[in-house]
Amino acid sequence: MTLNARLLTGLLAVTAAGLAIMGLVSALVLNGYLMHRVDEQLQATRDRAVARLLRPGLPEQGVAPAQFVVLAVGQAGRVRVLSGDDPDPERAVTAVEKLGPDELASRARSLEPFSLPGLRAVARPWRNGIVVVAAPLAEIHSAVRNLVLSEVATAALLLAVLIVLGRRLIQRGLRPLDRMAATAHAISAGGDLRARMPDAGQRTETARLAAAVNVMLERIEQAFWARSRSEARVREFAADASHELRTPLTTVQGYAELYRHGALGPDELPDAMRRIEGEARRMNDLVTDLLELARLDREASLHPVPADLVVLARDAVADATAAEPDRPVSLDAPETLIANVDKARIRQVFANLLANVRAHTPPGTPATIRLAPGLIEVADEGPGMSPENAARAFERFHRAGKGVGGTGLGLPIVAAIAAAHGGRADLRSEPGTGTTVRVTFPQP
Repeated sequence: MTLNARLLTGLLAVTAAGLAIMGLVSALVLNGYLMHRVDEQLQATRDRAVARLLRPGLPEQGVAPAQFVVLAVGQAGRVRVLSGDDPDPERAVTAVEKLGPDELASRARSLEPFSLPGLRAVARPWRNGIVVVAAPLAEIHSAVRNLVLSEVATAALLLAVLIVLGRRLIQRGLRPLDRMAATAHAISAGGDLRARMPDAGQRTETARLAAAVNVMLERIEQAFWARSRSEARVREFAADASHELRTPLTTVQGYAELYRHGALGPDELPDAMRRIEGEARRMNDLVTDLLELARLDREASLHPVPADLVVLARDAVADATAAEPDRPVSLDAPETLIANVDKARIRQVFANLLANVRAHTPPGTPATIRLAPGLIEVADEGPGMSPENAARAFERFHRAGKGVGGTGLGLPIVAAIAAAHGGRADLRSEPGTGTTVRVTFPQP
């Protein structure tokens, strides 16, 4: 059964049960009320009948209502009708005779009303026997039956109206669920994760469900987008790495074939070996950088310890000065700055950033290292970078221009080290204003 049918069936079942209980209770209450009235009338009639028997001079009118039957039962068990216009007074006589003298005497002593077949009766001892007053229950049964029939007819009419109105109301209430089901089917069939559940704009359970499903769809869409982006980056990275490795491999292979075919003379052999050695060193640097990136991506190669960044920066300045004495490199830092970092990785950050300055700025261009809590900054006063190159500076294998050396992995390694420490790397550069690379770390 559909949810619509189950809800309608449940509503009808609960309503029918409620109407049945209400009808049963009302019928019992009405029957009890009418029986109580009849009992009171029987007791009053019995007392009047006994008073008449004790005082024969009283008038016969008004002793008992017309539908009541007054019987006198003698000591010998003989039953005599004293009054009553019941259509069949013999029915009361027969019922009293079947009751028996002993049972009738017990009823008379208790003075409580009792039931006979189709009758209600009371009894009272009398000096010569027992006086019995009985009344037919046909009118009470008829009243209760009419009440039950009217309640059944009313309940049937109410259930019919409820079927029509309840079905419409339930369909209207479940309409958002139908639209949500259609949207979910469209997503599962067509794979369009941009589809969203309709927003009813109300604070109902269905509206909250639609909002929750929309949030879930947004996260699924973001996850698929991130997965697609990651796969695209992996493919691009593999293609770039293959391209970078193919050039030195081609050079090495070319010289090896020339040597095997004897095409290299004695004068050309030293230059060929120099080229092979240079390309081999280039491949070694490239593979080393790729290995570093792989380790940083796993975030398993960090060994953070408390370290003084100022000492590490001074060492980097000394190394840069030794590599290029004509380039002034200054340090702007406090006396000491302790941070919980991987010392080897931070040394690599300084080395990569200063090597990047040497590769992309003219000789003698000043550079400055600035340190602050949670901050490492390397700035130069070189020609700067174009907006296109600045935007792609942290892309792997990207080089700022033709003829620029290096593997194109220096800044990506810096960004990966910053990310492994829970921070990030940013670059600011404009043509003619120099370049600044800022590495930030979260503060403990």
